Amino acid sequence: MENDDEKADEIEMREIQFVTGSSYEGTWNAIEKTGIGRYVTPYKVVLEGEFRNGMLHGRGSMYWPRGQRMDAVWYRGKMKQRRYTFADGLSYRENDWDYCAYPDRRFYNCVVNGLKPAGEVLKTNVQPTKIIPPYCYDTGAGMFDPHSNCVMSYRKCIKVKISLGSDKQYISIYSQSAWIENNCRKGWSEPTGHQEWLHEYWQSGTADFATLSHVSEDEEEEEAGIWWQRLTKFARHSPADMMNKN
Repeated sequence: MENDDEKADEIEMREIQFVTGSSYEGTWNAIEKTGIGRYVTPYKVVLEGEFRNGMLHGRGSMYWPRGQRMDAVWYRGKMKQRRYTFADGLSYRENDWDYCAYPDRRFYNCVVNGLKPAGEVLKTNVQPTKIIPPYCYDTGAGMFDPHSNCVMSYRKCIKVKISLGSDKQYISIYSQSAWIENNCRKGWSEPTGHQEWLHEYWQSGTADFATLSHVSEDEEEEEAGIWWQRLTKFARHSPADMMNKN
């Protein structure tokens, strides 16, 4: 004869729509979401993973409508370990994050697809490059106006960006507005003067050949015919070949 308590704890698959506009598809116990499931909030943020008593408990992921993802380990609804990934696939590192910083200042778009030639260098990672209103800053989520201290929508700059029911998204902390002004692209240009950190090592003079490994004469003769193919994907042409072409 089955125990009534064990029967009450049986987990079953269930799909339900809540009056708030959210939904859940997954396993339940007698009372709450428990097991593996997928919960969609009214704002279309998706939570997938392991649940216990209605809370994320174990491994799970959060997906935002614009493509961002947060993979995490949860304990009774609290995030203990996390890894954030941007919509383009770039993973954020909380400590010692060196993205788009000296000596490698490439955008992730350039890391994946290669650098553009002169005249087509990308000004921003997301294309096409947004036009910034005068005296404003591009935050990546909208245009920051330091005079009104708020972030405006990309689509319509006269309309303030709406965030979770509020009619205005204010930057209320001074450190946030200071970070935007020091790091984000602005809508005007000004002389920067001499910047010592812009000078790479290879611009400072000749290479230190004493640090290069020695190549014997035999090795040099053996590799004389293949060095070009090893350093570039283009075919090597002799002056005679070029004259014959002409």
